[in-house]
Amino acid sequence: MTDSAPSAGSLSSNPNVGLYLPLMVTRRCNLGCAHCSVESSPELRDRQPTEQELLEVVRQAAAAGVRAIQFTGGEPMLRQQLVLKLIRESRRLGIGSTLTTNGFWGCTPKLARTRLQALLAAGLARLTVSFDRYHAAFQGPEPAVNIVEAGAVLGLPVNINITRVQDEDDIDAFVAPFAELPTAQLRFYDVQPVGAAARNTPDHQWRGQTSGFCRACDAATVTDDGRLIACNGPAYFTPPGHPLHIGSLSDKPLSALLAAHRDDPLLDAIRTLGPERLRAELVKIPGFEAFPFHDRYRGLCDLCLHITGDPSAAAALREHMAHGLLAAERHAMALLIADQRRAGALNRRIVNAEAAARLFHQGITTGTSSWRSEASRLLGRADLDWQQQAAMLLASGLARPLLPVLDAPELQRWAPAFFNTRVREAALRDGLREVVQMDALERIDRALTLLGGRGVLLKGAAFLARGGEQTVLRAAGDVDLLVDERLAQPLRHQLIADGFQGDPNAMRSAQHHLAPISWRGVPIEIHTGIMPAFWGLPERQMLQRSWAVPGFSALDTLDPEGMILHAVTHATTHLFGQGHKLAWDVQHVLQTAGRPLDWPRLQAWVEACAVPRAFWVPCAVVAREMTLEIPAAFLVSAPADRRQRQLELIAQRRLFTAIESTFAINPLSRTAVFLLLHDGLPARLAYLHMLFGSAAREARRSAASHSAVQRPTALPAHLREAWKQLRQFRAVCRTLP
Repeated sequence: MTDSAPSAGSLSSNPNVGLYLPLMVTRRCNLGCAHCSVESSPELRDRQPTEQELLEVVRQAAAAGVRAIQFTGGEPMLRQQLVLKLIRESRRLGIGSTLTTNGFWGCTPKLARTRLQALLAAGLARLTVSFDRYHAAFQGPEPAVNIVEAGAVLGLPVNINITRVQDEDDIDAFVAPFAELPTAQLRFYDVQPVGAAARNTPDHQWRGQTSGFCRACDAATVTDDGRLIACNGPAYFTPPGHPLHIGSLSDKPLSALLAAHRDDPLLDAIRTLGPERLRAELVKIPGFEAFPFHDRYRGLCDLCLHITGDPSAAAALREHMAHGLLAAERHAMALLIADQRRAGALNRRIVNAEAAARLFHQGITTGTSSWRSEASRLLGRADLDWQQQAAMLLASGLARPLLPVLDAPELQRWAPAFFNTRVREAALRDGLREVVQMDALERIDRALTLLGGRGVLLKGAAFLARGGEQTVLRAAGDVDLLVDERLAQPLRHQLIADGFQGDPNAMRSAQHHLAPISWRGVPIEIHTGIMPAFWGLPERQMLQRSWAVPGFSALDTLDPEGMILHAVTHATTHLFGQGHKLAWDVQHVLQTAGRPLDWPRLQAWVEACAVPRAFWVPCAVVAREMTLEIPAAFLVSAPADRRQRQLELIAQRRLFTAIESTFAINPLSRTAVFLLLHDGLPARLAYLHMLFGSAAREARRSAASHSAVQRPTALPAHLREAWKQLRQFRAVCRTLP
């Protein structure tokens, strides 16, 4: 037990504590990693807990109100059959189960799938696989990759835990195997100076981060030898009487030990205010003004263990933190943290979606001086998936606008080396592509002049043509050009004759544009409509207000109002994808319009659309989440019914996480959402009629030739995925009032 009972004045209503229980199935491991906090290894021959002892812990946990158990080690899957029994017993008692493993059992794709199926059948809810430089010394990435791929088939995303030190030049090698695996969720942790790492890590490699509260202290851990310790790993070697050593299950029931862990003011201060706050409070206590703090600590755990390892300091702090304003502050912070984990800045989904998108958007558009405090809180989170962030930002063409942000101290402190490398490499590629795109625009301009016609550049190509030499633009993936229907085929043939690559006889690839051609690898799409006809944009009015592009003879762009209407509605065609790009486009138009936007005219154009919600849904979400300068008087015109709120929830879940191409989107899910966007039965029937029209059939045949996802043979997979997405949609919508 702790060395003194918690003060009667302590507040013991922390809602974050005691709900999640790590349980060491064994301390033994088939690997001997140099950073292991509990010093596991193949040579270890400590007594292992028996099956009955572990089952008894699970039953006591259920009786104590624990909601989820993390089976860990050592390597728990060395006792695979026992792990399955423990998971089944947890499910029987209504407790969720998670597993942390090095993944050795996934050495072949077949074994990975077979064993993962068994775990899921037993009731496993979440899986974490550790892979980094330490694990790579014993096994390659193949087992982890096999498990992630099996999880993708079986519907289970897999966390990949990567620990890092200051010297991380090799980290890209451990991230790269998961680059094309969207269901791999990467988490980055600082190596802490405990266990084997304290002996094996040179001083210059410690990252030395000590700020923030300690989430690990929320989850007291049952060790392999039957103790309850305050956190999983760092507290393993603390002796009896130490504040992080709660007690033994041989002396007291688990419920009593969990209550002691929850109610101790000292431990509560660690998990709500953090060790740095303990440091600040300790010197205020008489007799501790000259406590021998070190000039530098190797990490959060180093500072925590130094303070709590002094019995007199720990006792004084426990009493100090138990009363008055400090007790109230702990209680308030506990409630705030719980709320933020549920639906705020500490929620993993939000962190990796709108929160990160907003932070990077602010850095790109207004500079980093305004987000110092928020950046430190968000960028330092272990569950910020840097690989996902790089993929989203680069797919949105934001590498070059992001370059100045890389110099921000917060990014230099927290961003893994591979993030900076990928951004810089993409910026170079984007710059070279822009040179080719400008060359293509000049050739298209000459061809249009020769044919006596004009064209309207759309999306990224419009920004490129109108941008000055000093303007840093987002990269445009292709060149979209709108021309009159009668001019489309002659222009396409003329460009092919001029050296552009493409099949002269290719079918349309979509209802509103011809099959693409290319110039030196840059795709060129010749449009006959701004968007497919069923969206019903007021294209004639939009084109009547187009602006000529300086420096070109036959090229125009839409005016600012038209650009915004097109950009926002186009995000809906991607099933609310690529929100980073949408936010940048809208912000860029607002900043470079050269005049105040005509919001009433834009509103009239939106209401003239056949599907106004196709604009209002992404507009409402991106304006709210990215704090764009869109007037509230304009946004109030959006629908406010339950269906609009449902669609906004879908958009919010996808805008800042989805980057797949149109061809890669599940056609069944897309059709279902598009039907929701239409108001009234006649409009929905008209949309379905259009789907089975000749133009749509021709476009589908062309799409099938480009992507296996669009072929009839993919229908069974589409049905399974659509059913899963429907259940997710219904679960999200249940949160609506």
